Amino acid sequence: MTVVNALQLFFIGLLTLAFGVPATLLGLLLPGKALKGKLFLRVSKYYSRAALLALRVNVACRGLEHIDVRKPYVFMSNHVSHADAPALASVLPHPLHWVFKKELAKIPVFGWVLLAGGQIMVDRADPEGSRAALERALSGLSGNNSVMIYPEGTRSRDGKLQPLKKGGFWMAVHSGLPIVPVRVSGTREIVAADSLRIRPGNVLVEVFPPIDTAGKGMGDIPELMKRVREAMLSGTPGPG
Repeated sequence: MTVVNALQLFFIGLLTLAFGVPATLLGLLLPGKALKGKLFLRVSKYYSRAALLALRVNVACRGLEHIDVRKPYVFMSNHVSHADAPALASVLPHPLHWVFKKELAKIPVFGWVLLAGGQIMVDRADPEGSRAALERALSGLSGNNSVMIYPEGTRSRDGKLQPLKKGGFWMAVHSGLPIVPVRVSGTREIVAADSLRIRPGNVLVEVFPPIDTAGKGMGDIPELMKRVREAMLSGTPGPG
């Protein structure tokens, strides 16, 4: 680890403490997922923008005209880097409830914020329990509060889009919410999947037109998965 890298990680740690501790305390006091979602939107957006600016990472967004900020969606993004989440949080306008794996809740401050901020924890070793958690999360959503999920399930090590898992699609069909495919490119050059070394660079977030799920059933999931995959692969060529 270089001195510069160590300083970068130290700065991220301080920023996480500065934003995370007050956000955790406030999140525990706020009632309902809607208010927690609005809190998490502001905290994650300002935190992400501050971190990206300090680390000299520029994020551009294309396609926001496809979505209505007043309506809820299930956003689905590819996942290749630790930098994906701050890039997405910095540009998407909706209060997002991120689906995250149980292991992340164990990370001090970061995990606390996720739990206190009304995010959606799932245990990959317990599919039935995870589905119940998703059902509870959906029942508490209101207004334009939306879901963000990485349908690949984990980060891609080689940057290529992995097979998509059904969990997020079940959630979209169950709730009747439209699916919005999202593609992030450029983040793998900033922070590789198995690295904490951070480099400056440019990121592009592409938002594709929503895919309607109204009236769809479980039998329609394979077609929905195909359409989301095609949208993600149709984005700007390059990393991610």
